[in-house]
Amino acid sequence: MHEQVDFESACLLHHRVVGEQDAIVTFFTRRYGRLSLWVTGVLSNPGAIPLFKPLLISWRSKNDNARLQKVELDPAYPDVIKSSFCSEFLFTAFYINELCMKFLPTHADNPALYNDYLWMLDSLAKRVFIEPVLRIFERQLLITTGHLSDLSVDALSGQTIQPELHYCLLKHPHYGLGISEFHSFQVGEHPTAQRYGDVLILGKHLIAFNNNDVSDPTTLSDVKRLMRHIILYLMDGKPFKSRSLFKSYKLKQ
Repeated sequence: MHEQVDFESACLLHHRVVGEQDAIVTFFTRRYGRLSLWVTGVLSNPGAIPLFKPLLISWRSKNDNARLQKVELDPAYPDVIKSSFCSEFLFTAFYINELCMKFLPTHADNPALYNDYLWMLDSLAKRVFIEPVLRIFERQLLITTGHLSDLSVDALSGQTIQPELHYCLLKHPHYGLGISEFHSFQVGEHPTAQRYGDVLILGKHLIAFNNNDVSDPTTLSDVKRLMRHIILYLMDGKPFKSRSLFKSYKLKQ
């Protein structure tokens, strides 16, 4: 079966050299999710395809063999194209790509999440305070791809989050990873669920987070701890290369 796709919106996530003249390049695409393509010749060289830039790519596939044919910058995003990342903004961009490589499904149509990724790049390009933007993107990525339950409801009771209650992270054999009221675990209402970690977060902070409002420093701090525990669990404790690089960078400052 042959398929020709032209001018698909995409951003490069990863480049792996294979042999002397070949490489496998992985993109986040608007209509095909995470997509890996073979590339030969000049484009197989590291750095030939720009990272953290909106692109338009064309490829041809035959059976299971899909080869990249053409790459060009997407003129619809001039601010991101003209920008250059440095220091913590650069390491954050690498971290985002690691997240996407780990959690994005292949060949999954998800234009809303792709737009969130572009929003993330645009925020980095404009040098905005990155912590709130990053936490929101982490949440959207994990919920949209099915790795995390909706944080606006108690995963066990189905009740809307209440501002005055405290919630904890849980693992459940059927519901997966989510949050539930801390009191329920204290009184043993859910023997099949297991509390994960020692994170407690106030309901009003979760409500603000779900409304994309993490301007309050206490809310941001609680949300950061929560997301770090969630990602640590989903990664089975494996470290991110980008975080190790950033720590090394900070030590040299």
